[in-house]
Amino acid sequence: MELRFDRVAKTFGSLEVIKQFDNTIHSGEIVALVGPSGCGKSTLLHMVAGLQTPTSGSLSADAATIESPSPQRTLVFQEHALYPWLTLVDNVALALEFQNRPRAVAKSEARQWLSRVQLDGFEGYYPHQVSGGMRQRAALARAFIARPQVLLLDEPFGALDALTRMTLQSVLKELISEECPTVLLVTHDVDEALYLADRVLVFSQRPASVLKEVQLGHIPKTHDLSDFAAERREVLELLGIDAGSKAKNTNVEGVNL
Repeated sequence: MELRFDRVAKTFGSLEVIKQFDNTIHSGEIVALVGPSGCGKSTLLHMVAGLQTPTSGSLSADAATIESPSPQRTLVFQEHALYPWLTLVDNVALALEFQNRPRAVAKSEARQWLSRVQLDGFEGYYPHQVSGGMRQRAALARAFIARPQVLLLDEPFGALDALTRMTLQSVLKELISEECPTVLLVTHDVDEALYLADRVLVFSQRPASVLKEVQLGHIPKTHDLSDFAAERREVLELLGIDAGSKAKNTNVEGVNL
């Protein structure tokens, strides 16, 4: 599914958040949005999800104006948003039950998806009984089970430790490769953007405008990212970070810049 932004702008009262954003996200493409906190990246995601509307300009999916939420466009938040009173398998199955699929069929497919995110044996556990990384695996399974055409990721691994985050990035990358949705990723982790995306859009301070579009292509990548040192340096410099004097942890909201 292709997403098209045509002079999209967003204000909240007198606060200008996004300033005439123009771009096309091609079907099956993975695009990451990085920039300062509060610059409007998540607002763009919410507009694609149909949770907010542009103040001016137009936003469409396969040439149809986005006016409301749709199961074709799934949003995954930093917090897993699992229902605490449901088991993991019931949480994942719920996405299909909302589409009026028979409960037995939904639970069967949910078990398969939990297996795909390496949660075999934890189907009957409740969210509070498993780790944060496991909860986020279940959230990914719930997002993918309905096979959305557009996957919207709002800092999906931002609350996780570095090792768990890298593991889940690899899981997500594999799922995207197999299912081929169009992906729009908001992240403050520059390395995450470079590892997952085909393109990285670097945003300015609010009101958001694109400072630079970094083309990465469909080249297979590892977490080493040594082949993308120049792109990494360029993104960091655009964000006002001295790449030569900082550690490898490049979460631009963190203290270990």
